[in-house]
Amino acid sequence: MIQNRVAFRIGLSVVVLAMIAPVSAPASAAELKPNEAKKKIVFVHGKASHGYGGHAYGAAFRMLARALNENVPSVTAEVIQNDGDLSILETADAIVLGSDGGRLVKTLGDQLEPLMKQGVGLACVHYTVDPTDPKAVERLVSWIGGAYEHHWSVNPHWEANFKTFPEHPVARGLKPFKADDEWYYHMRFPPEMKGVTPILSAVPPEKTRQRPDGPHSGNPHVRARKGMAEVVGWVYKRPDGGRGFGFTGMHAHWNWAQDMYRKSVLNALVWIAGAEVPDGGVPSKTPTLEELESELGMPRPENFNAKAVREKIKSMNL
Repeated sequence: MIQNRVAFRIGLSVVVLAMIAPVSAPASAAELKPNEAKKKIVFVHGKASHGYGGHAYGAAFRMLARALNENVPSVTAEVIQNDGDLSILETADAIVLGSDGGRLVKTLGDQLEPLMKQGVGLACVHYTVDPTDPKAVERLVSWIGGAYEHHWSVNPHWEANFKTFPEHPVARGLKPFKADDEWYYHMRFPPEMKGVTPILSAVPPEKTRQRPDGPHSGNPHVRARKGMAEVVGWVYKRPDGGRGFGFTGMHAHWNWAQDMYRKSVLNALVWIAGAEVPDGGVPSKTPTLEELESELGMPRPENFNAKAVREKIKSMNL
């Protein structure tokens, strides 16, 4: 069964490759160990929203896929939009979803279910972790180890200060950093966090806990956790061995210029695919503002303060 599935996946990959938007030529297979097949990571994204550089899933995924293809010989990454040929998911070792309101978790749920049971990795970023529907929330908790739950979780904008990291392959090469983002927190995790390893945790400003009650704004559970650290990025090992990753940041596209922010996600994607994370983490070039904008595929608005964003990017890695 396993040999047949591998053969099917390799054959189908050749057929559909021409239909996939190119991101970059994969790293040389000569760098792989003998008889070691590349792990395939498939990114699926919905449309961008929230203005210029907001919730830019496609732009982010193209950049991440290129970084993986250029720097990790053991994986190959491909990007498709959610209205493309989704049969390629059947050949993936890991799937990365990006969509507002967790739409892809809901629309692809029945297709993903058997793949999760086969051990395929799954990652969800930002608004993808908030599918609203109770069944989809339950599925996400079982697939990636956590989900946003209304009247339990919150989604404020704040600057997170990540000071320490666990002993885990996904934390390789990470150094303390700060990032201002819409970091969702107080997620719904399995009882006693079983199987979950927090990768990014920070103490949010108290004002983010004091917002009025609402499905996204605040609740008594959050207010009771004064001064406590909250998990905003985590990995999960399912009971059957499959792997998951949840990342609540990514509201603003410009944050991808933060080297540790980017590395934490790249490391996690390699890990959920079942490949080895490099000793120093996945390397990648710091993108310029212009390079980040080039992926957006839309003209720069007249009121866009490029100078301020460029200065912010410059300060990220000091």
